[in-house]
Amino acid sequence: MERPRLGTDTNAGLLLRRGGALVADALLVATLLGLAELAFRLLVGSPLPAGRWLLPVAYLGYYVAFEGAFGRTPGKRLLGLVVRERDGSPCGLRAAFVRNLLRVVDGAVFYLVGTAAVVLTDGDRRVGDHVAGTRVVRSED
Repeated sequence: MERPRLGTDTNAGLLLRRGGALVADALLVATLLGLAELAFRLLVGSPLPAGRWLLPVAYLGYYVAFEGAFGRTPGKRLLGLVVRERDGSPCGLRAAFVRNLLRVVDGAVFYLVGTAAVVLTDGDRRVGDHVAGTRVVRSED
């Protein structure tokens, strides 16, 4: 039996691409937040006042903004992925909000819940995708 390769449309290839996009996006958001924190400390002399709420709000805003406007985040673009509605149309703002609000569920236990949903359910979709009616697929460009 041939092993799935990254770049194929197999479950394993898509899962690896999604994982890579997640890491790339997390690094980008963390870097941007770190720079914002540094700039705020240099200008004001104290840490950002939002504290513990800033990180989850920033992540949600990042994913909703990019997926709602472009159908993908920079990480997904880098890995050749795009989010589509069930009918194949581009992901809209509502669907992007719903699928990413449910990252709380998908991300439980180091993304074990989301990974299990992708592997064990029909259509390679995590919990947020099932509820929002979306699917992550290989992009054509």
